Amino acid sequence: SILSKKGDLEGAIRSYESGVEGLRSHSEEQQRLGVSSKGNSHNKHLVAALGRIGSLKLKLGDREGALEVYMSLLQEVDEDSPRSSQIEKAKAHIKCATICRQHDGKGSRIKSISHLREALEMYTALFGPENKDTLAIASSLRQWLTEEREASNKGSILEMTA
Repeated sequence: SILSKKGDLEGAIRSYESGVEGLRSHSEEQQRLGVSSKGNSHNKHLVAALGRIGSLKLKLGDREGALEVYMSLLQEVDEDSPRSSQIEKAKAHIKCATICRQHDGKGSRIKSISHLREALEMYTALFGPENKDTLAIASSLRQWLTEEREASNKGSILEMTA
């Protein structure tokens, strides 16, 4: 959006949100008429716009708002969606993992690991197991799992000594 290039991130978000509203209305109308919209360009634009809104919200420091948008994006993409939408979904899982990891609490850490697992599965399917991004995600997942095990062990030790 031109607005984001000019530094008006809030205006850009409003513009994208307006576009998303129109695209969703169109999709609902298509569904009402019995026409599938998963593979058409409207759906691809919807998914791309949601990804852009999430990125802009992150730039503004609105992690909760970004997480909500990325979760919405995840719901828009299924196995029949085009490759470009699948890639957006895989990236959204990484963003969700990162946002969840920044929250305190075991539930947030478990959610972050779950999102990273989904991202790894998708990247492996989309780009192959030897792709540099796939390998980086696998490495991060191993690290996060190790940290989670260590945190769980510390919790168990603390409970035993209390």
